[in-house]
Amino acid sequence: MASIVVLGAALGGLQTALLLAADGHQVTVLERDPHPPPSEPDVAWAQWHRPGIPQLRLTHLPLARWLQLAEAHLPGLVGQMTAAGAVRINALAPEPGLRGGLSAADARFDTLAARRCLLEYVTTRAAEAAGVRIERGVACRGLRSGPGGGRGVGRSAPHSRVPHVTGVETSAGPRTADLVVDCTGRRSPLPSWLRDLGVPGPVEEPGRRGFTYHCRYFRSADGALPASTFPLIEEHGSLGLLRIPADHGTYSLGLISRSDDHELRRLLRHERAWSAAVRLFPGADAWLEGGSLTEGVRIMAGLTDRKRTLYDAEVPLVTGLVAVGDAWAVTVPSIGRGLAMSLQHSLMLRDVLRQNGTGDPVGLVNAFGRATREGLEPVYRQSTSYTRHRLAEMDAHAAGHHYRHPDWDRARALTLLAGRDSDALRAERAGAHLLPGAGAEMSAPALVEAVTRAVAEVEQRTRPGPSRSEVLDAISV
Repeated sequence: MASIVVLGAALGGLQTALLLAADGHQVTVLERDPHPPPSEPDVAWAQWHRPGIPQLRLTHLPLARWLQLAEAHLPGLVGQMTAAGAVRINALAPEPGLRGGLSAADARFDTLAARRCLLEYVTTRAAEAAGVRIERGVACRGLRSGPGGGRGVGRSAPHSRVPHVTGVETSAGPRTADLVVDCTGRRSPLPSWLRDLGVPGPVEEPGRRGFTYHCRYFRSADGALPASTFPLIEEHGSLGLLRIPADHGTYSLGLISRSDDHELRRLLRHERAWSAAVRLFPGADAWLEGGSLTEGVRIMAGLTDRKRTLYDAEVPLVTGLVAVGDAWAVTVPSIGRGLAMSLQHSLMLRDVLRQNGTGDPVGLVNAFGRATREGLEPVYRQSTSYTRHRLAEMDAHAAGHHYRHPDWDRARALTLLAGRDSDALRAERAGAHLLPGAGAEMSAPALVEAVTRAVAEVEQRTRPGPSRSEVLDAISV
């Protein structure tokens, strides 16, 4: 078994550590934030200081695919999360387009609703109980390299030696490892670490723009949600709204604007303007009646899609090191794919370690690269397509006209159908939650034909939602 250092003790890093420790590897997690979790999960919301996880108190809901993978491979963790107060919900159940109630097969849409800090707390305790060593207040400052990488393969570098990572330099001294796993998330300094080793890359593929999230948490007086039927995400011209259940009678509301919409961002910092914007969405008034759990409006900005070209070629840039989850590729939080993609990536790493071990560093990284390209690259590309089209739609709305693109028109037609047809809703949500078989459902001839007919309805619609000036008038109070 291998000695493995995982960088980062957020959910992605701890999921990875749990999977690898279960296979008998000696796993150490290095975490820059110094504060351990409090004694009780209820205290984590108010007292756990985690500057390394800026989204800790922002709107959060894992995809149903994440729960499927977690129940299959980390069932004990799911049980502990539920025992701590995470609520099993069905992501299909509240959607207005559902007709006739849930069927037995709809259990595939189940997920866990909870504030992120509760999930982080439980996963930390589970990792510690599993024998994972977590060193807090230890910042990684760079990579250590040495012999053992082997020779590269492929036409571009048939005889060159691949740099090999043998550990990390930290604020507490060096740490050696058979494998270093970067789980430090979207702000990972991995490119600069690699440049320090003389590695030319990886190249970053950043999105030009993204979204800004303006979030608040509430607690209902009776522990029930303000409504039994509501869309989890609603896109309304220049704004989007997330209505997300959580644990212990709490829920969050998150407004989504363009990251370069500086005027909206300036206004939505204020609770009164934020509430006025929420009221622009039908049925959202009741959601403002709960007791506020947050001070002011919490904002997260500068979030764009971004991928690093670590695994784009057959020749590895480096051995002894892999990047998992957001350290490899980031997708915008609007579609909630980060945690599911991260767990799937961790499972890929576990499986290639089972097959290859660390004795063949080039073979290990090549196998992980192939799994990443085949299993996650298509999901990433699909996600960036959503971001590109949604931003173009928001731009068009701000300018007072419709956005037109054949792919987006079909996506909007499917959304229109999902609001009134249960089969269309199931197919659309299966795709959104990355569920197995979603592609076949989306390409079913009857649905394809219905979507084609519905495109005409999308084209005939009047402008979506209030105009830009009406939005500003509503919130400039």
